[in-house]
Amino acid sequence: MKAYDIVEKRFIKPFKTRTLGNVGVELEFPLVNLDKDRVDKSFVIGLLEFFAEKGFEVEETTKGSAPAFIYNEDGDYLSFDNSYNNFEFAMNYGPDLCDIAERFYSLLRQAQEYLKQGNHILTGMGTHPYKQYICQDHVDFPVYNMVDEFLHTYPAKHSYPDFPSYLSSVQTHLDLDLKSLPRAATLFARMDFVRAALFSNSPSWESSKILCFRDFLWEESAFPNTGKVDEVYNSTDDIIQSFLKRKMFNRIRNGKYEIFEPVVLKEYFENEKYEALPSDIEQFLSFRNIEITSRGTLEVRSDCSQPICDAFAPPAFSLGILYNLDKAEKTMSGIFPDITTTKLRNTVICGEELDFPKGFLEQIIEIAEEGLKMRGKGEEKFIKPLYHRANTKTNPAKDTLARLEKGGKIESIILEYSRF
Repeated sequence: MKAYDIVEKRFIKPFKTRTLGNVGVELEFPLVNLDKDRVDKSFVIGLLEFFAEKGFEVEETTKGSAPAFIYNEDGDYLSFDNSYNNFEFAMNYGPDLCDIAERFYSLLRQAQEYLKQGNHILTGMGTHPYKQYICQDHVDFPVYNMVDEFLHTYPAKHSYPDFPSYLSSVQTHLDLDLKSLPRAATLFARMDFVRAALFSNSPSWESSKILCFRDFLWEESAFPNTGKVDEVYNSTDDIIQSFLKRKMFNRIRNGKYEIFEPVVLKEYFENEKYEALPSDIEQFLSFRNIEITSRGTLEVRSDCSQPICDAFAPPAFSLGILYNLDKAEKTMSGIFPDITTTKLRNTVICGEELDFPKGFLEQIIEIAEEGLKMRGKGEEKFIKPLYHRANTKTNPAKDTLARLEKGGKIESIILEYSRF
């Protein structure tokens, strides 16, 4: 079988019917037991049962028959992502980010009201602020069991195989046409350091400098297909060639997941010894910062979860850039032309200062705001807080670490980042 054809059908063909317009958002937040203890598993599982009583349907359950994924008539899904320390609102995509945000904050308000009964809370950070207290086991669900087995079987560069249990991010899915895809994917990858400067919110809690520890935990794990993207795509063929160099590491046989040592995708599908099936591509997993998905979306997945009041700043920023692509490309073209995306983002997330041209970050935010105004839906309100971050050269992670260094309490920050 031709690996090229399998990739093209899975990841390129869906874009042939896409047009610019819709946006989808997945928002994850640490679930914190304010008693400084592991979450009460039976109590937090009750959160999904609470929503089920309010009209949500249970789509899938854990091996213990507890709700795992539930959804409502709007197509919004609620779940625990990997562990009971991380709760996810997967908001169905649509043409108006304001509508999506309104649905989200309504659901969040109900969730917080339930959780406060047990002195638990959802807060807006990218690394769990009570990591030292949590239980790092995973939800007993097939894909999470597979991930856990893989991370504990194959070697990594760090000793945190349970890291998915305490990380939270916001993932933005953007609809766009096939012709624009290579340009947009290249630009969004190049802008990874810009988003790091604005949205870093994942201190390591073990180092006073690292602002986005999530990057290193993913990139230095046993997982293949992670991290920053230094590639330039001039065509969809370039995208397909990129996929062919990525790796397969799991598949389903007889209804059960199998893991194996990662093998290059082209080799996996074209070498008979792997006994591959074309349908195995459905289990392909990639965790790169900028990703092209089988849903026919460009996914921005490197942004940390934000303080809840600013939860929609990252998706609004990316949506605005997409709508003002020409101007964004022109502005980015002369910025650090000889430094890779990887080095630029690593510099930022390690707390080092980049010598940005004067007013550069403000200009980029203005471009995003202009793009949102073109849509005429009022979505530009979500990025207003970013001007303060640009002007003061700060972000939530920097603010958190500065406050802790001055004697502030993490408990106060947890509560502040939970407000909306």
